[in-house]
Amino acid sequence: MSELGLRLKTAREEKGYTLDELQTVTKIQKRYLLAIEEGDFSRMPGDFYARAFVKRYADAVGLSSEMLFEEHKDELPQPKREPAELPPRVNRTKPKLVKKKSKFASLLPTLVVVVFILIIAVFIYYWTLGDDNAGTGISREDQQNDASVDLPDTDIDDDQEEPVEEEPEPEPEPEPEPEPEPEPEQSLDFDRTEGTDSYYVLSNADTFEVRMEFSGQTWIRVRDSENNDLHERTYSNNDEMSFDFSEEDQITIRVGNILTADIYINDELLEYAIDNNVQNIIISYEPVGE
Repeated sequence: MSELGLRLKTAREEKGYTLDELQTVTKIQKRYLLAIEEGDFSRMPGDFYARAFVKRYADAVGLSSEMLFEEHKDELPQPKREPAELPPRVNRTKPKLVKKKSKFASLLPTLVVVVFILIIAVFIYYWTLGDDNAGTGISREDQQNDASVDLPDTDIDDDQEEPVEEEPEPEPEPEPEPEPEPEPEQSLDFDRTEGTDSYYVLSNADTFEVRMEFSGQTWIRVRDSENNDLHERTYSNNDEMSFDFSEEDQITIRVGNILTADIYINDELLEYAIDNNVQNIIISYEPVGE
């Protein structure tokens, strides 16, 4: 149990309230009151509700909520902070590139040695051939003349060119098929508030389903974009209702008591943007592809 929870619990017991009686006074579910006394704010539906429930609890048992917030600010959930900016691009460490030697570079020394050996072999061959001609008394010019005399006549026409076979053109490679683009994910975004009206946008969704769970008496009215009534009823504790508004482009939900009504849009919990107990929730629907 946290210090804040112990302080609230002690004040409740001094007032003579049980958790069931305090639930009736504050309109807060008993499980949330118990979570506050145990200091487990992770069981709350959101950070906004945690601070609002603690304020309502403190007022009911006669404690100053502002003083509690100041003295126990380390125990209460804090507003989310913006993510730290990334360092400038010039300050980021670049990965080191490791150059790999190609196969040709690794074979180059071997090729140089082979070429050097071939040059030496050719030089020795011609050197030996010159010594043989000197021993027989036949000059290189005489060998060339004899070779020209002994060549038989041919009827080949020097101007006649042999036909050149045309190489077939390579077949074009098939173009790769484009990869399918990933489908956008559904998003429920808060837009703005105007007085007691809160505006939201549901986009990239295949359906528009609304489900509401109630922990106390709550009046609900639902209207379409042309202000026609779609549903109106008063609900009690443990009631639940659900509708499919996929054919509507906008609906307005008027809630009579936000503390006892949880709204889910396509199974995603909607967080109330303002603290008014009675307010209007206006949701615009943008299906996939629009």
